[in-house]
Amino acid sequence: MKTKSPFIKIDKISMWYPQKSKNLFMSIREERKWIKAVDQVSIELERGEILGVIGESGCGKSTLGKVLARLENPTNGDVYIDSVSTKELMKKDTKKFRRMVQIVFQNPFDTFTPRDTIEQILLRPLKIHGIGKTNAERREICIKALESGGLRPADEIMKRYPHELSGGQLQRISILRSMLFEPKFIIADEPVSMLDVSVRSEIINMLLTLSKEKNATVIFISHDIALTRYVSDKIAVMYLGKVVEYGDSDTIINNPKHPYTQALISNCSSIDPDEQREIIKIQGEPPTPVNPGPGCYFASRCFKASKECFQKYPAATEVSEGHIVACDRWY
Repeated sequence: MKTKSPFIKIDKISMWYPQKSKNLFMSIREERKWIKAVDQVSIELERGEILGVIGESGCGKSTLGKVLARLENPTNGDVYIDSVSTKELMKKDTKKFRRMVQIVFQNPFDTFTPRDTIEQILLRPLKIHGIGKTNAERREICIKALESGGLRPADEIMKRYPHELSGGQLQRISILRSMLFEPKFIIADEPVSMLDVSVRSEIINMLLTLSKEKNATVIFISHDIALTRYVSDKIAVMYLGKVVEYGDSDTIINNPKHPYTQALISNCSSIDPDEQREIIKIQGEPPTPVNPGPGCYFASRCFKASKECFQKYPAATEVSEGHIVACDRWY
């Protein structure tokens, strides 16, 4: 019996950058070294699911997001949407891919051209993609979108420039603009980390509501574990370019198996004020991403590491249904 293919299949995606040498003569003689920002990431998601991606700064979260949105072409691997290769889709029909996959960036102030009004910012992509027959029709689409996102009076908002709006308003517009294309796949890269705490919940709830209405699959990139738990159906934990643990959100939060995940969660504030939690301190800094290995990348900082951990990178193990851990000492 043939099993159903996942809606989103991230298949062994890698993003390696060549390390630049300061000495041209030495760079010719030396063997090329690679910065492995993302290394062999494979994840499967169903339509409408939300995957949270967490990890320390520099672990490769944002690079993964850019590669999935094809803002950068991966060194290896591919992403499939409903069994269609995004690599092939980009070659055949770039516009179709851009409508299918949207990305929301961290800093709303860097998202828009400061010289354009919100009306110009919203109308231009609709015209490029042939949405709406006339400018008047496109303008009506934009006004309805702004009003649905709580941006009123929409007619006045349309006349303003980005610098005349708050960060929260701009991020709402960024999300609403991405939804105008009815995308199938949305990458939200730290979408509220630059915003005041007072507006974060409103932005997150708007993103969740719109993605549910459009039945879009979302990858939510964040360093905020508590927020990721609230937002996500599943969580992937990244360390130095690799996914070290993956599973349902509640499973990852309540029963983490990888020592790195255990340390991250032990340092995360709990919603239960009476919960007693032993904090696990991670010693030292992450190793260089330049040709890491051959052992587990976390071994030098791990409180469970053995001699074998430094000799080979652990294979991914399914410790329970849908719960995958890349660690030989997860038990």
